[in-house]
Amino acid sequence: MIITENYSGVAPERLFALAARENNTKRGGLIVNYMQAKHVPARPSDTLSLFDRLADRVMQGVSEKKVMVIGFAETATAIGAELAARLSDKCECTYIHTTREKYPEEMRLALFSEEHSHATEQCLYSDRGLDIFKGIERIIFAEDELTTGKTILNFIDALKNIVNCRFSAASIINGMSGENLLKYRSMGVGLDYLVKLDNSAEALKEGISVALEEKGDFDIFSVPGGLFLKTDKNKDPRMGIGGREYEKYCEEMARAAFEEMKPILTGKTIDVIGTEECMYPAIKLGEYFEKQGYDVRCHATTRSPILPSKQEGYPLFSAYRVKSVYEEGRSTFIYNLYDCDHRIIVSG
Repeated sequence: MIITENYSGVAPERLFALAARENNTKRGGLIVNYMQAKHVPARPSDTLSLFDRLADRVMQGVSEKKVMVIGFAETATAIGAELAARLSDKCECTYIHTTREKYPEEMRLALFSEEHSHATEQCLYSDRGLDIFKGIERIIFAEDELTTGKTILNFIDALKNIVNCRFSAASIINGMSGENLLKYRSMGVGLDYLVKLDNSAEALKEGISVALEEKGDFDIFSVPGGLFLKTDKNKDPRMGIGGREYEKYCEEMARAAFEEMKPILTGKTIDVIGTEECMYPAIKLGEYFEKQGYDVRCHATTRSPILPSKQEGYPLFSAYRVKSVYEEGRSTFIYNLYDCDHRIIVSG
């Protein structure tokens, strides 16, 4: 994959690497972002700085007064949240993210497919119904990486009959081909990104060959000395929430959690783990602890089965199977666990 543009402020080898998906014939490769705080533990300050760089580029093209950011589950939920928080400096911004969890059918706004994924079906829900789109002048889709852009076009097709507004997409990495870029331009869909690859589709389809390491099991609710935090169900971004409101809630939650946990913290290295779609509260919690002088990394469990390897230059050296906290009998995964003094699990 050839990099043609880089506005991230980070050398490419520090930002991402190619990994191999497990048992995915549609797309054998996966771009693992070292700074996204999803598959690889990352410093929360680095993660939010990267997201803010994307927000700066997006804000240059936003002139509307009422905007909605839609984050894609599960890897881009935190990107969308931080983007919505920063856009709230400029306009009224609602944040909502798609989900693969099940909510009452009467709350469903749209159903669309992410065809390359291991779990293809995604939904958008809201307890406010279609009123959530009232007055929205632009919808910005937030993603970690765009390969063909087809998922977003599927989503636009699902939304265009229920909301009349402009559409655009923002991603950390854009690997769309020239043909797909022209398709977006012809439809009037704007694109913002930090890194442009020449065309990532073929590389991701073919994947990468690695020497496989064995997977183990990890129970996040039986971690010795583990600390657990549950977010407020009334502040659920799956239902839609103001971008600034969600950020403030996460900051207040982090402050309160720190005060409660401080007396029992015996060490300085902390691993904060979000569960699946719940990424932003974990990152904001990690950021707060980092500001108090702790050595913090953040990452999250994921539905994505990826092959681990100790091959030089490969991003994932270990993989553990984790029981989902949302659905009995469903397996998720956690990668690159490391030794630390405390693990804090954030779920919501």
